[in-house]
Parts: sequence; structure tokens; C-alpha cells
Amino acid sequence: MDPKDLTLSKTSTAKYWTGLSAISLMELLFLPSVCFCNNSTSICRKQEREALLQLRRSLVDPSGLLSSWEGKDCCRWEGVICDRVYGHVISLQLLPQPTKDETSTYFRMGPKLLQASGELNSSLLHLKYLNHLDLSGIDSNHGRIPEFIGSIKQLRYLNLLFANFHGTVPQQLGNLTKLEVLDLGNEDENLVVDDILWVSHLRSLKYLDMSGLMIAKERVPMQVTSMLPALLHLSLSGCGLHNFHMSSNHFANSTSLHLDLSWNSFNSSIPMWFYNSLESLEICENHLKGALPNWLEHFTNLKSIMLSSNFFSCPIPSVIGSLSNLETLDLSDNGLNGTIPSSIGKLSSLRSLDLSYNELVGHIPKSLGKLGALQELLLYNNHLEGVITEIHFSNLSRLKEYSINGNNNLSFKAKPSWIPPFQLEIIGMSSCKFEVEVPRWIQTQLDLSYNQITGPLPNMSTNCSFLDLSHNLISGSLLTNISTMYQVRILYLNDNLIDGTLPSSLCNLELIVLNLANNSLSGSILDCWKDSLSLLTLSFNKLSGVIPSSLGSLPHLTTLHLNRNRLNGELPQALQYCTSLVIIDLGENNLSGSIPTWFDGTFHSLLILRLRENRFVGSIPPQLCSLSRLRILDMAMNNLTGMIPHCLGNMSSMINLNQTNSFGSVAIAHSSSLSLLMGRYYSPVLTLVTLLLLKGRYNEYTKIVLQLVVNLDLSSNFLNGSIPEELSFLSRLHGLNLSHNHLSGNIPIGIGNMTSLESLDLSNNHLSGTIPQGISALTSLAHLNLSQNDLMGQIPKGNQIQTLDDPSIYAGNPLLCGDLLRKKCLSTETPQPQKVPHPKDTHEEDKLDRTLFYAVIMLGFAIGFWGFFGVLQFKKDWRRAYFSFADQAAHKAYVTIVVKVVKLKRLRLSRSR
Repeated sequence: MDPKDLTLSKTSTAKYWTGLSAISLMELLFLPSVCFCNNSTSICRKQEREALLQLRRSLVDPSGLLSSWEGKDCCRWEGVICDRVYGHVISLQLLPQPTKDETSTYFRMGPKLLQASGELNSSLLHLKYLNHLDLSGIDSNHGRIPEFIGSIKQLRYLNLLFANFHGTVPQQLGNLTKLEVLDLGNEDENLVVDDILWVSHLRSLKYLDMSGLMIAKERVPMQVTSMLPALLHLSLSGCGLHNFHMSSNHFANSTSLHLDLSWNSFNSSIPMWFYNSLESLEICENHLKGALPNWLEHFTNLKSIMLSSNFFSCPIPSVIGSLSNLETLDLSDNGLNGTIPSSIGKLSSLRSLDLSYNELVGHIPKSLGKLGALQELLLYNNHLEGVITEIHFSNLSRLKEYSINGNNNLSFKAKPSWIPPFQLEIIGMSSCKFEVEVPRWIQTQLDLSYNQITGPLPNMSTNCSFLDLSHNLISGSLLTNISTMYQVRILYLNDNLIDGTLPSSLCNLELIVLNLANNSLSGSILDCWKDSLSLLTLSFNKLSGVIPSSLGSLPHLTTLHLNRNRLNGELPQALQYCTSLVIIDLGENNLSGSIPTWFDGTFHSLLILRLRENRFVGSIPPQLCSLSRLRILDMAMNNLTGMIPHCLGNMSSMINLNQTNSFGSVAIAHSSSLSLLMGRYYSPVLTLVTLLLLKGRYNEYTKIVLQLVVNLDLSSNFLNGSIPEELSFLSRLHGLNLSHNHLSGNIPIGIGNMTSLESLDLSNNHLSGTIPQGISALTSLAHLNLSQNDLMGQIPKGNQIQTLDDPSIYAGNPLLCGDLLRKKCLSTETPQPQKVPHPKDTHEEDKLDRTLFYAVIMLGFAIGFWGFFGVLQFKKDWRRAYFSFADQAAHKAYVTIVVKVVKLKRLRLSRSR
């Protein structure tokens, strides 16, 4: 999966918030006597003020967002809007809407700034005139959507986007018949709609977003939503849908519907009638196949077609040029072949064209230069060839982004005096034939990675916000020209020959991405980072000193790569505030101290924690077990002691990966302002590299692969005790390495349940007992090492383990046996299957068995008899003592019997009288 798939596209994101904000604003504008300002003359009602205060008391507000909620006039409080005449609260928005960045095109959600301490307070019911309720972005702490919201029947706007609600959506929301906007978008796939029929009661609904909700009855959603006559926007992305289940009359009355069905599993072709009702269609990340239909020319209402990441395998039809109203065309990441039709040059309204990640061949049509409205042209990762000249840009005065990375044989030729008609913000031309000297026209915004550029860092004093000069031969110090890059937001200088120290002028740049990996930088890491930074990569350098505490002031930091340096000291406590981190790689340094206990559930987005090859001491804190999304935990080659926590077997992402598919993958995107900033355009931007020791060798994994790898490595420490049986619950684990410790006891009997295991290393411990037969059920196992232990018995046979025929796997276990070790096992150790005998043989064997049986009985009797009486024959004293004892015992028995008989007779005689 490409990194572009981990986020909402720039176009759809902008349309989403623009549309939602417009509907929200229209609702408020058309309400009579509404006060928007803090200088209102109205005074809110006491009962409503008290209701708001009760709501505030049910929330945790560490940032003081609701600090203005004081005094008698609640109409002046932040997020509260009142009716101008009567002072009734009519609108409540607890958090501000997501803000745009400097490009005014990308949106990002801020961190969770408000959290519910329990269930939301039902005091909202006292706001009798509330018609606008926005709880988006708060952290409900895995609570349920309160049923009482369904009783606020005057609501026209309800937004619960990314509010971290879990459980079932209450059907009481169907009582909100005046509702025009309903946004239930969720990122964790933990919100369920068990019966969507209640939606059909919302007849006034214009905007409905149920993205990421698990809809129990997949045949119902499209049928139910088609009954909403006023619907203009419908998003059912990531809802687990498999088939369209629609007839030709669905949405028949709508000619301007925006429909988003992305991140599902649709696998059929697109119905012919589909486009007739739509203005915008998104069915990205599905399994659509077949050819792009030629009848598209008849449906001129379409303004946006987004069908990326499917399985279309055909040429682009030339009739695509008939869609005169088309503004967005995204056919990226399919199997499209053939050439780019020149008819696309007729789409005079086209603003965005994305044909990247296909199998397109031939030249780039010169007709694309006629698209005067075009802002984004993305043709990277195809097999295009030929020469690009000024003609290809003749009328592209509005072009902001141009990317042709990763094609076969493209080159660019322009006159030195050429002045382009555009002002680019992002340009990707890596792997394109380019001069060594940076062209004058391209210095406003560039990607010149993977070339042979030499010399010092070029001067980029012009309006340059994206700069990629990675994988070149740039040398010298960063002190040269770095201070002139005041407009740079994304800076890639990795894989060059840059040396010297990090200049303090870096702190003056409002960077979002900084990658300086694979250079020769020395000195300490700067301690002046600003809160805009989202991705920091300084790995594979010679940096020393401690990790600066200022990193803790980066709330949007999602990726921290400091591995392969010479850092020392303990982890700064300030890092506990970087709870948006997705990857932490601090491996191969000299860091010391204990593993912090604040690595806990607050790091709800953390996928990778890599502390390998340092000097950490102490035990493994059980708080790590609450990292619910963690897929890679590598703490090998440290000085850790104590036992392996049993709770590691409860790590949900190593047991079940359901949350990584469909809309759940967007969890990465929404925890990262970077991905919403960069959108889907430039794949190297989101390429994150991590080193893993898997299958007995070091491997380098990009972010694409890391979505699939699940690994646990605690090797080369001083851990003791037994291997917890609970680790066998980690059925999605691909690699488990516990080698070179002091572990004892048996291999977990349930190891056969770890069905995804590809690499297992338990070598160099003190493990004993037999190898569980269940290990033969690991059909994906490609690397196994059980050497240097105290294991015994037969080596298991069957399935995949038979292919692992290297005897060194079991070396250093003298009590192991089996064909692979050329050491035959005794029959008592492992019974072998016997040949079924012939009936005649059976009769002869039975006769022999009976003879042997009687002989053994007679022999036993003889030994027992003569063993006793033979002694009496030769020992006179023993003989006298034995017979004397026998006489006395017989005499006592006789007397006892006679006495009993006499008593019995007397008893009978007395009864007869």
C-alpha cells in the first residue's frame, strides 16, 4: 500500500471541510436573532448557564480551552452562541474546527485537548433551544454515544467526528427529524451500527458521514440512504461493504450528490446508471475491476471522479475528454496501460489530474499544456518517455504541483531564458535526466533527488517550501545557505556527504519535515525545536550528547528517528508529552537508564518502538502492554533483567490486525499532521525506514512493508524465568526472538497457535523439556533456531518444519534425537507406527505370547515359594520362630471364633423367649 493511501486526499479533505463548514454557516445565518460576537447585549439564562457548567465539570481540560467559561453571561463564553433577543444557547462547539496550514489547502486535526472523565453529562437536555452541537475532536475515553442526544429534537447539526466513541450508535438518533448534518466519522473501527434503518427517519438530512463505522447489515445502507430526498453528501468509506446492492432508482432524484465509498471491498464493475445521479464519486481503495466504461461521455454532471487503488487494467478511454464539467480525475494506483489520450486536453475545467502508479507508456501529450485551470499534474511511477519542453506548460498558469518521478526515460529541455507561466509549490522530477547545475527556473520549488549533484548546498532564497536534494553528492556544512531557506517547510537532505554540526539557524525555520539521515553530522542535537515539526530523522550520523528535552514540546511529532548515532544519557521525561508518535527509533546508541513507565496507553498511535543496542537496564515495564497499536517492539542487545511480562501476550495489534485494514489505516493519518499536509502526492515524503533483525539477518523496511510486519525482539539481554505461555496468543506475530538470555523451563505448548510466525529464535538459553509437536503447525516458518539449550526427545516432524533441514538449528542440545541429527531415538521415547501383521502371523504370535505368559507366571511362583520356604529349610532358629508364631496365631483365631459363636447362640435364644 502506498503512503498516499494512508490519508484523505487533499481535494477530498478540502471539499469535506468546506462543504461541512458551509452547511453549518448557512444554518446559523438563517436563524433569526443570532449573536456571534462577544459584545452581545444578551444575558444567558441561569438554567442554561448551569447546564454548561455541569458539562464542563464532566470534562478534563488540561489546556484550559474552556477557561473563558466563567461569569454570569455564558453567551460570551468560547464556543457558545446565543440568540440575540432571548439569550438562549443555540450553538455549542467545544473545540475549534481544524485549521489550514500555510498552503490554505491542507487540513489537520489537533491533539485531543478535551477528554471526558466519564459519560457526557446529560445537562445538555436543559438547552431547550440548542440546534447546533459540535463535539468533534474530543476524547470520549472509549465511552458510548449518549442516548439522550436523541432527545434534543431541535438539533439541525450534530458533529461527533473523531470523538473516540465506542460501542453501538444509539437508534434514538433517528428521533432527530430536523437534522440536516450528521457526522459520525470514526477512526478506530470500534463504533458499530447494528441496524441503519433509523437513518431513514432523518428526512431533512443533507450531509451524512458514517466513515469508519462497522455496519452490521451490509445490504441495507445504500437502500436506506437513498430514501433521504435532500441528501447532498454521503460518506460510507471504510464500513466493510462488499457489494453495491443498489438498483437504478437509487438517488434518482439527486443530481448533485457527493458519494464516498472508499476503503471498502467492492469487487464488481461500476453500474451504468451510477454516474447519472452524482456530481462527485469516490470509490478509492476497493477491488473494482474491468474496463473504464465508454458511456461516461453521457454523464456530464460529474465534477469529480476518484477511483484510485483498484484493479482496472485497460487503456484510458478517449471519451474521457467529453466530461466538460470534470474538475478532478484520479485514476492512480491501478493497472491502467496504453498511452495517455490527448483528449484529456479538452477538459477545460480540470484542476487535478492524477494518473500515477500505473503502467502507462509513450509520451506525455502536449495537449495537457492547454489545461488553463490545472493546478496539479501527477504522472509519477509509470513508464513514460520522451522529451518535455516549454510547450507542455504553455497555458498552465495556475499549476502548483508537477510530479513525473519514477518514469522510464524522461528528460527536460528548456531554454535558459524561459520564464514559466506558473509559480510551482511542489515539483517532483527525480530520476529525470537533468543537468548537474540546478536550473534557474526550477529553484522556486524542487525535487532533484537521486541525481549526481555535487558541491555545497545551493542557495534557495526564493519562495521554496518543499526541498528534496536527497541521494546526491552534496558536501560541506549546513551553515552554508541554510539560513536563507526561511520559506522551507519540508527539507530532505538525507544520503549526502554533509558534515559539521547542526546550525542553530535550523531553529528559525518553521519545519514540518526534516530528514538529514545518512550524512556525517557530528556534535549534539539542537535544543530549540518548534511545535510545527512532525517528522524528524537524524539517523546514521555521528551525533553525540543527550536527547534534548525540547522535543517534548512537539505535539504533532509522529516520527522520531535518531538511530545509529552516539547519543548517551537517559530518555528525557519530556518525551512523554509526544503522544502523537507513530514511530520511535532510538536504536544503536549509548542510551542508558531504565525503560520509562510512561510508555503506556497514552501513546495510542505508536506502531514501532525500537530501543535496540543501547545500555538500558532494569526490568521490562508492564505498561508497554497497553500500547494497543504496537506492531514492532525491539529492545534487543541491552542489559534488561527480570522476567518477561505475561501481559505482553495481550497486545491487541499482535493478536488481531483488523484495525489496520480499510478505514482503520487512516488512524496513522489522523495522528499525523504531516500526512494531511502532504496528502497523496509525493511518495518519498512519507517513506520511513526502520532496521529490523528478522529471519536471522538485518533488513531495511519502508513504511509500506512495516504495515505488514509484526515483530517482538528481546534477544541478547539478561532475562530469566520461563517463556510466558501467553506469548502464544500473539497469532499475528511474524518474528519472535528471545535468544541469548537466561530463560528456563519449557517452550510454550501453544506455540502452534502463532500461525503467522516466520522467524523463531530461542537459542542460547536454558530451555528444557521436549519441543512441542505444535511447532510443526507453523506453515510460514522460514527461520528457526533452538540451539544451545537443554532440550530433549524427538525433533517434531511434519509440514513446514521438515524443510528446515539445517542441523545447526538444534545444535548444543545433547538429549535431542532424530534423523536430522543422525541420532536414532529409542522406541520408548517416541513410539513408531507398526506394520499391520498377516492373520497367520497373528495366530503364531498369540500362541507364543500365551506360552511366554504362563512361563513367567510359573517362574514368579517358584521364585516366591523358594525364596521364602527355602530360607526356613536352612535356618533352624527362623523355622522354630515361624511355626511358633503360626501356632499362636491359629490358636488366637480359634478362640476368637468360638467366643463369637457362643455369643451368637445366646443372642438367638434370648430373642426366641
